[in-house]
Amino acid sequence: MKTPEEWMRDFEAKIADAQAKAAAVQEGLAQAGGSASSKDGTIIVSVAPNGALTGLELTADAMRKSHAQLSSEILEIARMAQRGAAVKVAETFAAVEGEGSETYRMITEYLPPPEEEEQPKAPGYAFNEEYEERAAAAPPPPPPARRPAPRPDTDEDDDFGGDSIFKKR
Repeated sequence: MKTPEEWMRDFEAKIADAQAKAAAVQEGLAQAGGSASSKDGTIIVSVAPNGALTGLELTADAMRKSHAQLSSEILEIARMAQRGAAVKVAETFAAVEGEGSETYRMITEYLPPPEEEEQPKAPGYAFNEEYEERAAAAPPPPPPARRPAPRPDTDEDDDFGGDSIFKKR
């Protein structure tokens, strides 16, 4: 059996270890923000460790893009920056707790998926032959959802045997 002094030393060692881990997490999270930029460098997005937007820089060349293209690129770049920040947060917990820890598993379970390589987009218009070719190559639409059959009318009292709990027996 441990003496009170041994128990106190063990307890203080555990507290010191917890404090060191907390300091490491705090330092790691302070540096876990992320940023990403467009391929042409005209848009830069910065985010905090929790993914909140902290900065948006647009060059004069970015302002020459259409509003639809600009908003689409900003959102794409923000997602890249958020994923980068989330990966840094996960790395912080991996360094402190280890990759086998429950905390690390929980954090990495919610990592945003990596962005897929951009596929060339088909134009929004087509001549009849092109439209038919694209329609033939596209997967068929899912069948419409079926509505459930209506429930038969039943007296709700029948569900409980028809006896009232307030009647005397």
